[in-house]
Amino acid sequence: MPLGAVESRWTRIRRRYALAVALILSGAVIGFTARCGLSALFVNVGNLALLHGSDQLASSAFEAAEATDPASDAAGNFRLSQALVRGDFDAAADELAVLRSLGGTPRGAASTSSVLLHLEAILARRIGDSKRALALIRESVARAGVNAPDAALRLLNELLQDAARTPYGPALATIELPVDPRRDTCGDGRRLTRVQLSRNDVAAGGSVRAELGWLDSAGRPGEVESRRLRNLAPNGGFTWGVTSAGLPLGFTPHPRSPADGSAPSGAIHVGFADLDGQPVSALVMDNLDGPARTSRIRGDWISATPGACYLFASEVWVDGGQPHFGLYLRAPGRADTAVFALQGGLPDGWWRQARLLRLPADVEAVQVFFWNYRSSGAVAFTLAVVTRIDS
Repeated sequence: MPLGAVESRWTRIRRRYALAVALILSGAVIGFTARCGLSALFVNVGNLALLHGSDQLASSAFEAAEATDPASDAAGNFRLSQALVRGDFDAAADELAVLRSLGGTPRGAASTSSVLLHLEAILARRIGDSKRALALIRESVARAGVNAPDAALRLLNELLQDAARTPYGPALATIELPVDPRRDTCGDGRRLTRVQLSRNDVAAGGSVRAELGWLDSAGRPGEVESRRLRNLAPNGGFTWGVTSAGLPLGFTPHPRSPADGSAPSGAIHVGFADLDGQPVSALVMDNLDGPARTSRIRGDWISATPGACYLFASEVWVDGGQPHFGLYLRAPGRADTAVFALQGGLPDGWWRQARLLRLPADVEAVQVFFWNYRSSGAVAFTLAVVTRIDS
C-alpha cells in the first residue's frame, strides 16, 4: 500500500474520532459504547456542522457515521438534513420518501417529531389526502409551538383555506340556531324564534344564506324569511388560517382581567370538533385539568351602525368548560360594555344560541369575544356570526 494512502486513511480515522471527542466535550452526548450510538453521534455532529454552515465538516461527519455503522443511512440523512437547514421542506420530503423507500430511518435533526410530522403532511398532500395532511401539520405546529417554521404555518393556512372551500356535506350544509326567548326582539313587534344558516357560507366568509323564523305581534307563527346576510365576525368558521401564535386569523389574546386573579390562561388553538361524524374547524380553549383557569380571545373591532338591530350567534362543544361568547360595545366617553349570547353554566355537549340586540344610539363599533371562564375543562367554538338584520 502506498505511503500516501496509509496517511490518508490515518487522517480520516483521526478526523472521525476527533469529531466524536469534540461532541463529547461539548456535553451534547455523554457515554456511548455500541456502534449505533457512535453512528448517531456522528449524525448529530453533521447536523451541528450544517447549522453552522460547514458543509465539508458535515459531509465528513456523515461519512464517518456510515463507516462506523453501514446501516445508518448516513448519505440519505445528510441530504435530508441539508434540505432542512436550507428551509426547503419540499425537497426534504422528497429525501424522506427516498430514505424510507430504502428502509432507512431519519436521524439527528430530521428525527424531531414536529419536523417529521411536517414532512409527512407534505407527502400526504401530494397524494391528495388533504384531511390527513391537515391533521399532521396541525400536530406539527402544535408540537413546535413558537418555534414552528414559517413553512409549516404557510402549509397549515393553505390546507385550512382548502378545507374552507370544500363543502362539509349535506349533514352539515345548514345549522339551526334557537333564539334566546328573553332577547328575541328589537322592539318592532315581531319575535325571532329560529335562525337557519349555511355553515359553508360562514366558513367561506362574506354573504350568508339565512332563513329567519318569526312570530307576529300576537304571538302567532309568522313569515319564514329567506335572506342573504353579511357576517361581520372575522373568520367566522375558524378556517382561514392561524397567526404565528396559533390563534385563528382575525383574533388576538384578550388582556387579562383583575377578575381572573392569579390563575394562568389555558391553551388556545385551532382544532377540530366531531359533528355528526365529520370534522368541523373549531376554536379550542382548553384550561387543562387542575386549578381553574380563564382563557380569553377577541376579534378585531367592527364598525357598527348606532341604533341598528344586530343578530349574533355561536355554537360550542362543552367538555367541563365555561363558555362565554358575546360582543363588546364601544361608545365614545365610556368603558366598553360586554353583552353575552352564551354565558357559562352549560352541561357537557353541543349548545347553540342566537340573540338580538338593538345597539344604543352612541355605539360606534362592536367586537366579538370568546372566553373559557374560571374552569378546568375545555370548550370548542365552531361558529361566530354577527350580522345586522333590520335592513
